[in-house]
Amino acid sequence: MLKNILSTIFTKGFVAIINLALLLISSKLLGSDVRGQISLLILNIAIIQLVNEIFTGYSLVYFIPKSNLKKIYAFGIGWSVTCTLICTGILMLLFLVFKLGFNESWIHLTILSFIIILHSFHGVIILAKEKIKAYNLLNFLQPFILLISLVSSIFIFNIKTVDSYIISLYASFGISLVASSIQMFTIFSKYLSEHIVFEPVKILKNGFYNQLANLSHMLSNRYNFYLLGNTVLVGVFSSSSSLIESIWIISSSVSPIILTHIANSSNHVNNSKLTFLLAKLCFLLSCVLVIVLFFIPNNFFTFLLGKDFSETKTIMMYLSPGILFISFSTIISHYFAGLGKQKNIVLANGLGLLSTIIFSPVFISRYQLIGACYATTISYFISSIVLLLFFMRENNYTFWQLFNFKKELNILGKF
Repeated sequence: MLKNILSTIFTKGFVAIINLALLLISSKLLGSDVRGQISLLILNIAIIQLVNEIFTGYSLVYFIPKSNLKKIYAFGIGWSVTCTLICTGILMLLFLVFKLGFNESWIHLTILSFIIILHSFHGVIILAKEKIKAYNLLNFLQPFILLISLVSSIFIFNIKTVDSYIISLYASFGISLVASSIQMFTIFSKYLSEHIVFEPVKILKNGFYNQLANLSHMLSNRYNFYLLGNTVLVGVFSSSSSLIESIWIISSSVSPIILTHIANSSNHVNNSKLTFLLAKLCFLLSCVLVIVLFFIPNNFFTFLLGKDFSETKTIMMYLSPGILFISFSTIISHYFAGLGKQKNIVLANGLGLLSTIIFSPVFISRYQLIGACYATTISYFISSIVLLLFFMRENNYTFWQLFNFKKELNILGKF
């Protein structure tokens, strides 16, 4: 397990550098307005993807070792096509009737959403089969091609509108989908299943709770996009959020490994100890990154992103406490997901989103960007504390065990 975690962190590190380059290029060369348009497009794609992943998402990892994979895959394709069309139609209706959302090209939104969803579906299956190297390679390939495509669109073809990013999304996810499809062909060519079980109702029920939790988590921050009032402010806030969220590289590298390990293991005592240790280590390492970030001068971020982003470091610092809370609770969240206990995650993230809905209008109306930071941090704090309480109650942990590392370090060595 330790080898897989280190290789995943290594891959995520490269991906983080690529994503930083994408952020810098899109922010500085395209401006805050286009960056805001991109952020809203990505948000709408993410919402469609969240609904689709009720069946095709990471909660499926719990069922794949126990079910007929070919039936899961066939059902998943049909589900993805249907959900993509329905969700795009609903988003279009919301904009046309209520002027809620963003008037992007609906054809691009539909096609890109399906390509991204299918590629992600392949990634879930590859991860469930514990093919960590292939999973990491695919995670690296897509943003790398996106970067190359975006640079080509801007510098070679001189396209400095949101179209440059749309073209790059087609290129990166299209090529990555071909690569993941080849990997899927390899899996199915060697697939000899003794499982005849296929329980789509259970998968959908479990996935519904999982995606409801993911949607709540995403909107705990991204809901503010709709309240900030214009794409310039959205561009500044989204860029700052993306930068500080890069600290999640540590917990996001560990969490899929924890998910697959727990889904395939029955040693609940060791699993809980391992989860608690890794959550604490992720929190401490994330604290180090925040401290490093604190000593970087504000002028550095303005130089990188452009004059429109002079408030970037301030926003990042206000968001950092919430980011640290999530770096800890993400590991616990994937622990519950590996056990199929999505209801705990839904309740925690739902309470976090509820606080965003309550506090965001008040704080944003008074403090604008800083108010959005206040609301996000409160939301992340609430959801993290609720998850921690669930975890500690289930495993009979005391408050003081938050500060105990010695016994748990011995557990890590066994994996």
